[in-house]
Amino acid sequence: MKKISIIIGLFIAISQLSAQQYIAFSQYMLNYYSINPGVAGTKEYMPIAMGYHQSWTGFTNAPNMQMISGHTSINNEMGVGGKIYNYTAGPSSKTGFEGTYTYRFDLGNDMKLSLGLSALLYQMYLDVSKLDLKDADDDVLYNSSASRLIVPDAAFGAYFYTKNYFAGLSVAQLVNRKVDFITDELKENQVRHYYLIGGYNYKINDNFTVQPSVMGKFIEAGIFQADVNAKVLYKEKFFAGLSYRTNDAGVVLIGVDLENLTFGYSYDLTFTDIGKYSNGSHEIMLIVKLGEGKKTGASML
Repeated sequence: MKKISIIIGLFIAISQLSAQQYIAFSQYMLNYYSINPGVAGTKEYMPIAMGYHQSWTGFTNAPNMQMISGHTSINNEMGVGGKIYNYTAGPSSKTGFEGTYTYRFDLGNDMKLSLGLSALLYQMYLDVSKLDLKDADDDVLYNSSASRLIVPDAAFGAYFYTKNYFAGLSVAQLVNRKVDFITDELKENQVRHYYLIGGYNYKINDNFTVQPSVMGKFIEAGIFQADVNAKVLYKEKFFAGLSYRTNDAGVVLIGVDLENLTFGYSYDLTFTDIGKYSNGSHEIMLIVKLGEGKKTGASML
């Protein structure tokens, strides 16, 4: 039992240190709804976003995640959204469903504030067959009924935006509950994640637009991380960008934005010790834009 405790404890530690308890994509700046419920319904169209992220290529059973999300405005004040996601790392996986409701306030002078609340339900699963047990008769094999757990949760987001700049604050995993995993001795604390975002849209000329943005992330386990991003758009169709994630990685982003869809690819170069054994991380993002008033330029606003 000691070895299995070490294996799961190591996985939980890696999960927390890489801030993956709550799924966040490298290209979140193309889909801020993925980290802030308040964004739901703030677009002039309905974005359907599909993303896939493969972490630490070169590792067997390395973490990977998939997500599909969408949101839309109901009227001038209200919006709704939803997402389905799956995160897998070694023997453990987390699959979730989220539904969001938002209410927007018109503050005048083209300024708006959107408040969103999400209800979540996700399943945590541990595949005991993938664990390398020293003792094949370990009691954990006979106590696997608790290896699949259904967990409710919630998230909140506030999103202030205008035509050219925005700011937002969101809190994920509001319930902050402890999840029993296999036995009473093995628990994962679903700690709250706080996200603070901000950005600006600066048009240099008819050909080039620059979109700098930042994100600060604080996890109640005592982890803080900051992202500094810069994205350049050419003729509001092609874009490229760079991101620096403190104590973690650098990200290169390229993509194209057409009238009905946006496609982005990013590569994460890990700066931690894991980078010595990994070929980096890859991510693709596809956003289909439905409805009237579609905008080009891979707008973050």
